[in-house]
Amino acid sequence: MHEGSNTSMQVIEQAGSSSDTNQLQNSRSRRKRIPELAMWLLAIAFGLTVLSKLYCLHQLGVVHILPAWLAVTASDVVFFCAFYSAAQVIALILPARWAARLVLCGCIIVLFWTVLDTTWLLYTGVQLQPGVLRVIGYSPEEFWPHVRKRLVRRWRIAVPVAAAGLGLGAYLAYRLIRPAPTAITARGRCWRIGVALVTLAVAGTAQRGLQRVSGLQFSGEVLNYSTHAYALGAVFGLSHSDVDIDRGRHVPRAGERPITAPPQNKGRPNVVLILLESTSYVATSLGDAGMTSTPALAALAADGAEFVNTHVPVSQTGKAYWATLTGTRPELYHDYSEAILVDEPYESLATILKSRGYRAAFFEMSKGTFQCAPGVFANMGFDWGWWRENLNDPSASLGYLAGDDFRMLDPAFAWADREESPYLLMMITSVSHDPFLLPEWYGPTPTDRTEAYCKAVAYNDAFVAEVLSRLEQRGMSENTLVCVLGDHGESMRQETKRSRWIPYEEVIRVPWVMRWPGHVGPGVRIAGPTSQIDVTPTILSVLGFGIENAGFEGRNALVPVDPMRRLYFSSWFEDSPEGFVEGSRKVVYWPYHGVVYQFDLDSDPQELEPITLAGGQKEEAIRAIRQWKTQSYLYFAPRRFRRRLLFDHWQALASGRAAWAYYVAGGGRQTP
Repeated sequence: MHEGSNTSMQVIEQAGSSSDTNQLQNSRSRRKRIPELAMWLLAIAFGLTVLSKLYCLHQLGVVHILPAWLAVTASDVVFFCAFYSAAQVIALILPARWAARLVLCGCIIVLFWTVLDTTWLLYTGVQLQPGVLRVIGYSPEEFWPHVRKRLVRRWRIAVPVAAAGLGLGAYLAYRLIRPAPTAITARGRCWRIGVALVTLAVAGTAQRGLQRVSGLQFSGEVLNYSTHAYALGAVFGLSHSDVDIDRGRHVPRAGERPITAPPQNKGRPNVVLILLESTSYVATSLGDAGMTSTPALAALAADGAEFVNTHVPVSQTGKAYWATLTGTRPELYHDYSEAILVDEPYESLATILKSRGYRAAFFEMSKGTFQCAPGVFANMGFDWGWWRENLNDPSASLGYLAGDDFRMLDPAFAWADREESPYLLMMITSVSHDPFLLPEWYGPTPTDRTEAYCKAVAYNDAFVAEVLSRLEQRGMSENTLVCVLGDHGESMRQETKRSRWIPYEEVIRVPWVMRWPGHVGPGVRIAGPTSQIDVTPTILSVLGFGIENAGFEGRNALVPVDPMRRLYFSSWFEDSPEGFVEGSRKVVYWPYHGVVYQFDLDSDPQELEPITLAGGQKEEAIRAIRQWKTQSYLYFAPRRFRRRLLFDHWQALASGRAAWAYYVAGGGRQTP
């Protein structure tokens, strides 16, 4: 009985052992068939990338959507196949657990970037650049209210997505600590590498042919590259930025330019300088005779001078301040260098006029913390700066950036009326900044984006009309030089959405009018090429200053100019499109993949039929554009720290190439 029992137990144990072996073999077989966790992440990232591009093409209304989709995703196929092959090679040559951890880390990074890029792409219509994150990371508190508003509006989506993200993050952290085993053989990995490389080669070879049949041309450039490969190149210093950090140009400080004062009998008129936020030339009645929404601008042009062909060097507000006030090109790199505190103010319109006894003040309804605006105007030599925080009235706020611009008129003219001495009063509107929210008293904000923008431009015109009315009430119209221009334009094209990424003419061409009764002839229409850098030289020339030897890059725009004058432009973000306009010829260089397009603005005003430059023409264009950009660079000591109280109530800090401003409530005079 005992022996039989032992024999039975042995049979049972053998059967159990055989069952365990079979289960283990079945488990390994399943693991062979089920992709590794890292590969799942890679597949999800690839799917999100190509589907988001498909959605954008659908939004663009592309006719031949399949070849267009294949064309814009070929670069993504190349990247993901290359990444997959590299992951399999790592798994072959490194110990299993360390290989699993390394590959999983890489796939997590790729997925994370994909989620960011997909969100940005669906919202803006363009792919994410590292330079964008760098700008957001510079002052995240400025962008968070904008993000929070959209999260609250879509909380039913945001909450489960956030919960899923946290859960996935916890699981991935666990798998990094305890990597999952894999049963893929070395032979299997080699086979996978071969398939991936063949796919990569096919996609890379077919990409150019697909681009030719896609019909996308210029409008597809924002989709027609892999943001993953671009970001990887930026991390390893392979971007097309060519800054020489060991040197920079010298910008004259206050009093350094050899400028002669006007004769005493010329008088000292007040100067009112108004920048119109995001206002395109074609969005006004100056650029479109069929529009009647900007009568104040039209009246100014009829009473004074209109510069009909004015371009901006950079489609960004801080750079517009610099170009307008200094008469020189702004720095063309993706930071706020004009706000970094300097020991002596730059030579500007403000410092030059102050040498003749003028006062200078700047007013804006945007936040002063945004891009360290107080630092900009302290560097320009202004006596006073005023922003939304000074008003201390939340009811005037319109979203994360704008405010009811009419609310700054009382403090602005209170400052102007304080003293008898002449003044430079500079203001910029904010309502016409995306998302174009209007104050309730002006009427409801249209739900259609284009309609909202057009109504915001009309609001700008009403603001200009009110400024002119207040000058008239004070009897100052005849003795005030009024200059109004756009800081940059805005595009309503579907492919640009909320971005100024593509430098279409409506983005870089702005209105500019100037009036001083008796000194600027009525109805003067300047058709030659002009720029924001011409504003200060032109104002000074009209006032009677001698600027012949001043060394401005800009010029007196009232004097006839060569119609082939070359005006350069940049879209500001790192490796963003840049180029120049020369007569009716427009050249646009896309640095991230080295393509140069040329347009004929006379025959193709909508910029839909580019010619791709090659050979010597291409190289000459790239060389000239890079030289223009490199020579704009400003050098700042990387470790130097600066701190200063500005305008009695703004604490400004600067360290290296970064600058911040904080409002000091009760820290000094709250009003001018």
